[in-house]
Amino acid sequence: MNNAAAQLEMTKKRFIVLAIVFAINFVVWMDESVFAILTPLWSGSLKLTPEQIGSASAAYLLGYFPVLFIAGILSDRIGAKKMLVLCLVGVTVLSASMAFVDSYTTLYIRNLVFGIFFGFLWAPCNKMMAMWLPGRERARYAAIWMSFTMASGAIGAIIGLPLADAIGWEKVFLLVSLLAIPLIFFLIYKTTDRPEDFKGISKQEVAYIYSDQPSVEEQNAEKFKWSHLRDLFKQRSVWTMALATGLGTTPTWLIGTWGSYTLLNEFKITPATTSMMIFLVSFIPITLGFVNGSIINKFFGGKCRPALAFGPLVSGLAYIAAAMFSPNYIVWAILVCGFGYFCNPFFWGTVNAYWAGIAKPEYSGTLNGLSAALQVAVGYILVNMSGKWIDPSVQGPAAMNKIWLVGGCVFLATIVLVYLSKEIRVNGTTNTDSTTSKSVQEAESAPTIY
Repeated sequence: MNNAAAQLEMTKKRFIVLAIVFAINFVVWMDESVFAILTPLWSGSLKLTPEQIGSASAAYLLGYFPVLFIAGILSDRIGAKKMLVLCLVGVTVLSASMAFVDSYTTLYIRNLVFGIFFGFLWAPCNKMMAMWLPGRERARYAAIWMSFTMASGAIGAIIGLPLADAIGWEKVFLLVSLLAIPLIFFLIYKTTDRPEDFKGISKQEVAYIYSDQPSVEEQNAEKFKWSHLRDLFKQRSVWTMALATGLGTTPTWLIGTWGSYTLLNEFKITPATTSMMIFLVSFIPITLGFVNGSIINKFFGGKCRPALAFGPLVSGLAYIAAAMFSPNYIVWAILVCGFGYFCNPFFWGTVNAYWAGIAKPEYSGTLNGLSAALQVAVGYILVNMSGKWIDPSVQGPAAMNKIWLVGGCVFLATIVLVYLSKEIRVNGTTNTDSTTSKSVQEAESAPTIY
């Protein structure tokens, strides 16, 4: 196959699917970002204590984490597309239901059920990208996907508080719920689980997608089998990396619950200033998502482990610095709400490529589901307990310091588990022939999988 022709053909169809996947993540995460930024408002309206805020916020994670693993298996077994349709329909209804919450109990139930439907997002999206991207491009586009996820936080921050001030926080959730409706139709009619099933896709583009994977015939012959999944879980690196994902970005849930809360209630800055600060510092991790692929290839030599460790290292140090030095609100926002999310593009932008490298893409949904389930399970523990870590005897942001110290230590613990796992290389070249040759050489020299 002529490489120039492949480059031309690849732009025609697969980016339609990727654009829809990116848009789905943006819209679904918009509800979560608005929920987070409006924490001071709905908690004040419902007259909740800090412990109730932490518990109600964690209820969403309690519903979320068991479904993540189930959704991963189902996306491998019956298709990612069906899981995403279920996610969008459920999230639309549950997002609107926030307008009718009137007590701690109804808030808890709403968040619990919302988390269940939200669980059908993560692994199916990663499965879609694993199937629609050649291996050498997975880290790059997974990081861009993560940037779209974080962009919803930036947009939610800049519009959430001003819009709530104008029309009420309840109506904000009604407006957000409408965003998912057109995407349901795009998902149904403009995506497929496998590239070769996409109407009108060229043979050249399919060949490009599978250029560093087994052929379509071989992939059809190697569809999901329980015996293969069982063998996969005998590898030590699968478990050490899964545990690493359980810690890797978990402390970021603390930002959603206590970020705007700290700026408004402890630093005593205005809602408008809070919105602007969170919006501006969000561009630190968002920008990184668009260059993650280049950073992995140029600075880490295509190796996954350094990239997976670098993000939690920076975020952990940022949390600890914010807690130990109690800076003014601008520096605090940069450290916690900006560099606290630094881990996301590096970690989640790389781990999908890691899973697709250590196993077949057909099992990436299951492994990503396991990763996300463990991450949210640990997140539930942290968020649920976090309300108890606030020191009422201390005035100002220092009252929240224990939250960020604990989060920083969790970030740093990730690095040990990452380096207990086998190294996987991401091939950064765009030349198909050289890619195949290089992949073979790496496979021949790769260390044993534990």
